[in-house]
Amino acid sequence: MEEKLELKDFDIVGIINLKDVKGIEKYVTPIIEKNENDREYLSRSKEYYNVKSMTELSQEREELKKLLTRRLNKKNFVILENMLNCSAKVYFREFEEYIKNNKNDEFINKLTKAEKCLMEDVKNILVLLEGKGLIKVEKENILPQGEENSERRAIEMDNKAMLYTFLKSLNLKKGLDNIEVLTPGYGSVYIGPFIKEMYGYDFTNLLKSKYIEETTHTDTKTIRSLMSSNRIFEKGKTVLLLDDNIGTGNTMAEIKNRFNRENVDKIVSGAIQYNWRNYLRISIGDKKDINRFEVNDFDFVSPLNYAGHKLYSRAINTLHSSGKEYIQYLNSKSYRQKGYSDLQGALDRGIFYARNAGLEMAEGRTVPKRTIEGTEVLKQYKEGPTEITKIRSKQIISNTIEDVDNICNKRKTKENVDKDLYID
Repeated sequence: MEEKLELKDFDIVGIINLKDVKGIEKYVTPIIEKNENDREYLSRSKEYYNVKSMTELSQEREELKKLLTRRLNKKNFVILENMLNCSAKVYFREFEEYIKNNKNDEFINKLTKAEKCLMEDVKNILVLLEGKGLIKVEKENILPQGEENSERRAIEMDNKAMLYTFLKSLNLKKGLDNIEVLTPGYGSVYIGPFIKEMYGYDFTNLLKSKYIEETTHTDTKTIRSLMSSNRIFEKGKTVLLLDDNIGTGNTMAEIKNRFNRENVDKIVSGAIQYNWRNYLRISIGDKKDINRFEVNDFDFVSPLNYAGHKLYSRAINTLHSSGKEYIQYLNSKSYRQKGYSDLQGALDRGIFYARNAGLEMAEGRTVPKRTIEGTEVLKQYKEGPTEITKIRSKQIISNTIEDVDNICNKRKTKENVDKDLYID
């Protein structure tokens, strides 16, 4: 059974409507069972999220290699995504050890070996996402081993369809050696490798996020000591500071301030997803006292709405229980709607929430409706910007809308527009 991978088949976590799972049963979760011979699966299981040691992850990647063929289908995507998951976890753990041990040279070899596996897996994932090229693996690319465990972190830019679509929308010039991509934290671990493979830019990881500082106690270290390379400080470098999502913008602001103190001022900043619901800047529930970002805080914005850490975390927890509960939970939050891709939903939610805050990203475009309670804008945000003026932002928004519409093969129908898709 040959199942072609399509970007519209992704929900907020994995691929939907997967049927051919022979040999990869432990990496998928049954979600629909019409009869014994007609089942559908999600391309994730608890195996993807379980805490494992570096040795276990290395061995799992080697086992997955044996299952891989060169066919550009959904089944191989599941195999490759699990291989990439192993590589990313080992790479980031080796990076953490490198930083925590003051960049001691004895950690370089392991970090380099993990990076080779990471880049190989990213390259093969892109072959499948683009639907062209050949899947290739080198026998000598083997992840380093060790007793250290990889932490379970649900905050990650882990929707490959969304990541790929957004990076395409950047429409960057290829092969520029004066650009360095900088990504903070584990959530953005895939961004640098994807950009390097798509555009040829080098990337640097930064051990900086509120989640990481709670576990590694690195908040007192200098910004230089938290980076995987020092290329950013070379003369003539422009830094592309790209995060997986923006909630309040506080972490991004702190990073830029710390680099400015190091005389690094050529920084272009933004993120793949923004919490546009948070941008409503209204006083409701647990959103009452948190800061809000403003669009002018960044060099570019994306129209893709971040669903939020709580939603991802709860979805993954229910996935550990059963596929049925996973589907029910996402349905209760208006995800996985029949005939309506979650990628389209991320776009429409962003446009909708920004519009209700007085910020228009897609004039004339109709998006699904929702009544929002308590929409009085907080006093300190009443004078906030109501127009996107930066050229980069306008181009990215336009490109993303066009790409998502092409992926989903349609504009909104009257039936879709009338649905209430905004209860997350």
